[in-house]
Amino acid sequence: MTKANFQGMTKQELRAYVLEHRDDREAFYALTDKLREEPGIEITSTEQMYELIEAKLDEADARDAYKVLEEIAGLGTTPFKDIKRELGI
Repeated sequence: MTKANFQGMTKQELRAYVLEHRDDREAFYALTDKLREEPGIEITSTEQMYELIEAKLDEADARDAYKVLEEIAGLGTTPFKDIKRELGI
């Protein structure tokens, strides 16, 4: 059996491999090493962490709302630009 080249994988490839091979500890540690190498957000307090989570949830809500507006506009009764103008967005 050929061993996977974890160092040659992208983060996304390695993440997919780990999800498919959840018992492969070497792959898991290779992924954690790869994640540590990337610059990220330094969380210094629990409050900061909650703020980051809330911001991400707000982004997701905005994307969901925009998608719903597009679907409503797709019904053909009101043009999307008119819906956006009515809502002030």
